Amino acid sequence: MRRVALTFLAALCALTGCSGVQQTATRGVAALGDRLSTMDDIVDWMRDTAGECEDVTPQGRDALRGFIGPDNAARFAPYVAEWATCSVSNEFPRVGLVLFSADGQLKFQKSWHDAMTAGVVADGPSFAFGNGFAVSAGALGVSRLGLYWFLCDFTDPKVHRIPADEAGCVFANSEHAHG
Repeated sequence: MRRVALTFLAALCALTGCSGVQQTATRGVAALGDRLSTMDDIVDWMRDTAGECEDVTPQGRDALRGFIGPDNAARFAPYVAEWATCSVSNEFPRVGLVLFSADGQLKFQKSWHDAMTAGVVADGPSFAFGNGFAVSAGALGVSRLGLYWFLCDFTDPKVHRIPADEAGCVFANSEHAHG
């Protein structure tokens, strides 16, 4: 019986690569879910989660300035690999989809926090964030898509918070159960 059990465990280990239990991140962008690393991934995710993402239109840097204003665009643009817009519903006819560059989301957090500390911006961005991407319609992203606000110096104990990669900042979603 012992030999059968050992043979079974050896076979199981060989099949699974002896990887053990995969750890789930509890902080930073990794804790926001699976990383979306292409615009196609984001569009597919939007369609699966929001139900629609029609009329997908790739956009350029100049269009980003026009879409979110020059000050916000200056904060986002250096860290964006690409961005597009799509229509989700009549309520959200044009939603911006931002794909961050490889380490862009981490650098964005630091840049935004530095701007807040310097008094250049007063609050977090109006975007909602996932792992590797952001959605311009923050209310849609947080309330219906399960994404998070990026906030610094935010301590409301009633709101579900995940420590961000940037010290002093969190990803927050009041729609999630506090846990």
